[in-house]
Amino acid sequence: MSAYDVIVIGSGPGGYVAAIRCAQHGLKTACVEGRDTLGGTCLNVGCIPSKALLHASHMLHEAEHNFSKMGLKGKSPSVDWQQMLSYKEDTVSANTKGVEFLFKKNKIDWLKGWGSIPAPGQVKVGDEVYSTKNIIIASG
Repeated sequence: MSAYDVIVIGSGPGGYVAAIRCAQHGLKTACVEGRDTLGGTCLNVGCIPSKALLHASHMLHEAEHNFSKMGLKGKSPSVDWQQMLSYKEDTVSANTKGVEFLFKKNKIDWLKGWGSIPAPGQVKVGDEVYSTKNIIIASG
C-alpha cells in the first residue's frame, strides 16, 4: 500500500491548486482523476471550452459590427465551425498539458481512476488502496 501525506480527490481548479500547494510545502502528494486528462469538468468540458467558443464568437461580432468604426475595412468574416472546434480543442489541450506539467514539476502522483474512501486514512482507486494522513475532497 503506497503512503502519502495528502491525497486530493479531483483535479479541477480547486483540486489541482490544492495538490500543487501541498507539494510545494513538502508534502508527498497524489491526486485522483478519472478523466484521461487533468483539469476536471471546468477545464475539459465546461468553463474553458465554452469560454473559447464565446471568445471566437465575440471576435466575429467585433469584426462584423465595430471594425469599420475603427477604420478597419475588408471582407466580412464567416464562420468555419470545424476550425472553431479545433481552436477550442487546442485551448483545452494547452491548459490540460499545463496542469500535467505542473504536476510533474512538483512531483505529484496522478492516480488515474475514480476515488473512494473505504476507511479513515485510505483512498481506493480501482483495485489499489492508498494510505494517507490527509484527504482533500475537491470533486466539484
